[in-house]
Amino acid sequence: MTGGRHARLMQLNEEATWPSDVLTYLQRNSDLFRAWEEQRLGSAATGSVSGADYDRALVGLRDVLNNHALHGYHCARLTPAEIDHIRSTGMQLPNAAILRRRIEVVRDAGLVDDEIAAQLTEKNQAGDSNSANRIWFCFFPPHQAGQSGIESLLRYWGGEALYNSHDTHPIRGPLLARLGMPCLVEADVPIESLRGPSFLDMKIARQFLVWRGFKTSEPMRHEDCVIRPLAASDIVRVIQFPESDFLDLTRCREWESPLT
Repeated sequence: MTGGRHARLMQLNEEATWPSDVLTYLQRNSDLFRAWEEQRLGSAATGSVSGADYDRALVGLRDVLNNHALHGYHCARLTPAEIDHIRSTGMQLPNAAILRRRIEVVRDAGLVDDEIAAQLTEKNQAGDSNSANRIWFCFFPPHQAGQSGIESLLRYWGGEALYNSHDTHPIRGPLLARLGMPCLVEADVPIESLRGPSFLDMKIARQFLVWRGFKTSEPMRHEDCVIRPLAASDIVRVIQFPESDFLDLTRCREWESPLT
């Protein structure tokens, strides 16, 4: 399904958007999912279920979900050329080689000098296993992550794998804060492009129960990483600061330090 429009686009917090095959599967397995949640909370009122049966039910749920897409947002600071590239070709998986090319582009454009470019290239985490080949999305309005959850992503160019090594530097930190502009990449993310299995399957099953009266203190918000490139057809739009939708989705006007 990757690279085109999907059978159905899901909003995690709106049951009306959930495809009929997903709802049918959840209804068919609702007793199992409820029993598992009750066991987890120490009140197995509807019977017991084994971990193996629960895992198999989640695998079956992911098989159904993989036919669909989730509406999500990627927070980043991007140059105009990067915005145009995402709009025309989609999003590549980040890694050390791609970061190096991005740094070379801003150097060749005169936005950073050779020395700074070399320092940025030499010191970053783009090749680390927890950073490489992953694009992170939140599947809820980004402001729900709080200022601490999204501010640095929008304030510094290059992504977390770069700014983590330079944001406190007296020269390189302010420079990264001047490059590009804060953006939200809004996308219809194919669920098959997300890592799996993940907490997504569990949260969807749990949210289904919550809408049917089940009580839980677990958060329903979900963040996840794409492990396949996204096609241009998966990109809905790139929302730029200070567009009104950007301000509404981030609520950055409420931050103590203004976003620029």
